[in-house]
Amino acid sequence: MGFHQNQVQRLKEELKARFVGGEEILDTLVLNQLHRRSTTLIRAPRGTGKSTLMLLVLRGLCGDDMVVISGASEVKRGEVIGRLHIPSLEKNGVERVLWAAFTKARGKGLDEVNRLNPYTTANIHHMMQFGEVWAYGQRAQVGDYVIVANENPMDPTTFIHPPPFYDRFDICVFLRSLTLREKFRLQSLLEKYEGEIVSSMPQVISQEELEAIRKEVQEVELSPELMGAINIIIRDFQVCIRGRDQSELKPPALCDGCHFTREVCSRLKEPPSERAVVVLTELAKAKTWLEGKCEVEDLLEMALWVLPHRTTLVNVRSMVGDLRDLLNRERAKMSEREVRREWPILNRLYKEFDRALYQHAKEIAMEDMVFAEELRALEEVWIQEGRLRKDETVGAIVDWK
Repeated sequence: MGFHQNQVQRLKEELKARFVGGEEILDTLVLNQLHRRSTTLIRAPRGTGKSTLMLLVLRGLCGDDMVVISGASEVKRGEVIGRLHIPSLEKNGVERVLWAAFTKARGKGLDEVNRLNPYTTANIHHMMQFGEVWAYGQRAQVGDYVIVANENPMDPTTFIHPPPFYDRFDICVFLRSLTLREKFRLQSLLEKYEGEIVSSMPQVISQEELEAIRKEVQEVELSPELMGAINIIIRDFQVCIRGRDQSELKPPALCDGCHFTREVCSRLKEPPSERAVVVLTELAKAKTWLEGKCEVEDLLEMALWVLPHRTTLVNVRSMVGDLRDLLNRERAKMSEREVRREWPILNRLYKEFDRALYQHAKEIAMEDMVFAEELRALEEVWIQEGRLRKDETVGAIVDWK
């Protein structure tokens, strides 16, 4: 293990030495910091340590080069983006913008982001989307950064922010209340650090080291098999033969009479965006860089934190628990695909039309919507070539959109 990997392991150790509860999510949280412009959202009830965890991560990566703005106070645009330099305007008639410390800081914290007013949130959203800020007709590029936000969505003073804003956060992790054993451990830590848990956190990784790490992670090449698994996992959460993306009807009404009612899609009202693929790819690169490998099982574990703020379920008891159930279904489905040798069959059909193999593929398509979707694309080509009739296709059997 190289120097940079050791530094990341040390960061994990320093976090785990100071944070109680939810240690199981720290590995993914740290992995998410290893790519450029990383953004992390922490959701939890009040008093569960979400602000503490936010500050620990920012201090470990950025030291004192960080600024935290809080939705609990009245935050104005000038504090987040920038304000006019009044003397320049009065004396010279020149509009010069003083860019806010939050814009220039390496580490950016958003405390109680759900309580930020929509106008401030819109400015932050623009920064995360385009890597720039605007004020008074002037633009400034924002360099690499670390953004960590936290919120309690059940707070009665919450603003309803648009889904695209949350989609800009790479991962969303959930904290829980402490068990009895953990409460005693927290008391011991408070005594050990004399109540200064956050201020005792050292900057483990310097700015130069973080830049080098992120460059190395960016250059990691994933195997075609792993990239295929990433795309298949997310596509299983997106695909709908009835065109859910364009339909005004949503599940379960949309699913009435559908052949695939036992699939994951019937549990999702709104599917994840394509950004889920991008983030899962970044996490897989970071995992490979840090540990030397990344397996499909790792992808399924990391997907638990990539999907919750990007999907809307039909019925929700516990977002994390329900998503874990769906990912367990996905795990079983991927095993079934291997047994049926779906992708080797599809690869052969990509190369040439084989009627006997196609008949077998049609049977598989009745059990796998993503496979059926790919087979449908091939059928369109074969119909144009005169190899198939339309009434022979999967679309003629299944109520395809």
